[in-house]
Amino acid sequence: MFSSFATKIPLCLNHYNPKLDQPISYNPLKTPFLPPLYTPKTLSTLYSKPQKSSILACSWKLQKEIPNFFNEKIVFLLVGSLLFMGLRAKHVLSLPKPVQESASVVVESQEEEEEEMYVKLLEKNPRYVEGLKGVVNVKMRKGKTKEALKYVEKLIEVQPREMEWRLLEALCYEMMGQLSKAKRLFKDILKQRPLLLRALHGLAMVMHKNFEGPAVFEMLNGALEVARKEKRVNEERNIKILVAQMHVVKGELEEALQKFQLLVKENPRDFRPYLCQGIVYSLLDKKKEADEQFEIYRTLVPEEFPQRGFLDDVVLAAKTETREQLAKEFKNEFSYKT
Repeated sequence: MFSSFATKIPLCLNHYNPKLDQPISYNPLKTPFLPPLYTPKTLSTLYSKPQKSSILACSWKLQKEIPNFFNEKIVFLLVGSLLFMGLRAKHVLSLPKPVQESASVVVESQEEEEEEMYVKLLEKNPRYVEGLKGVVNVKMRKGKTKEALKYVEKLIEVQPREMEWRLLEALCYEMMGQLSKAKRLFKDILKQRPLLLRALHGLAMVMHKNFEGPAVFEMLNGALEVARKEKRVNEERNIKILVAQMHVVKGELEEALQKFQLLVKENPRDFRPYLCQGIVYSLLDKKKEADEQFEIYRTLVPEEFPQRGFLDDVVLAAKTETREQLAKEFKNEFSYKT
C-alpha cells in the first residue's frame, strides 16, 4: 500500500499560482506558495540557536517561527517525515559516534534553555503571546504534542480570531490520534472559510485515516463546486491538485496520474504536477518516466522558491531509493491508528 507516500507532496505546492502571461515574482511576506501569514524559512530555522540577548529579538524570531513551524509540520505530514528524516539520518550516521552524541547533547541543551526562557516569560505574564508561541514551538520540536496543545489552547483563548491557532489545534489532535476531535475542529474552521486549503487537506487526511473512503472525495468535490461557482480560479486549481494527491494517498496511482496530466494540459508552466508525477512514477518503479518529470520540474521551479531545497531532497530520495524502500517507509509512516 502506497498511501503514505502521498504525504511526500508538500502542502506548499497547493498554494502555488503560476502566471502564463508574466514572469513569476515573489514577496517574501506574501509569497503565493504559502499563506500570507507565513514568512518562509528553511527547516534549519527550527533548530537554530535561541537568541537571548533581548526580548525584542526573541519576539521578532517567534513571530516568524511559530507560523512557519505550523507550516513545516504540515509539510512533514504531507511529504513524509520518514523520507526527510531518513536523508538527515544517513548524514548523521556517516559521522563518527562521538560527534553524533555531542551534536545531540548540544541540541537538547539548547532546547531546554529555550523552553526555560519562555516559561519564565509566562510566569510574569501568562497571556504573553510571544512566550506562548515559544513554548509551543519548542515542545512541538521535541515531539511533545500533548504538552504543546495546552499552550495552543491558551493562544486561542488570548487570540480567538487567529485562524493559525485553530488549525494548529486540529493538527495536534490529529497527530495524537484523536481523529474525531480533529475532524470536528477542521469542519468548524471550514464553516468560516470553506475554501481554506490547509483545513480541506487536514479534514481529508483525517477522514482517510478514519476509513471514510469515497466520502473524502465527496467532501473535496463539494469544495471544488463552491470554488467554481464563486469563480475562485486559484482555489479551484489548488483543490484539483489536492484531489489528485488524495488519490495517491489511497494508492490509486493511475487515477492520480490522469489527474496530474490534465492539470499539466490546463497550465503547462505550473511545476507542481510534474513533481507529483515524478513521485508517482517512482512509486510505480518507472525510473525513466520519473526522471523526465523531475527534469521538467527543475526547469520550472524558481530558484527563490522558499521550499525548493526541501523539495529537491524529496526528489533525491525518490530517485535513489528503491520501490521496496519507499513502500516500507510509507507503510511505517501511515499505518492507521485505532
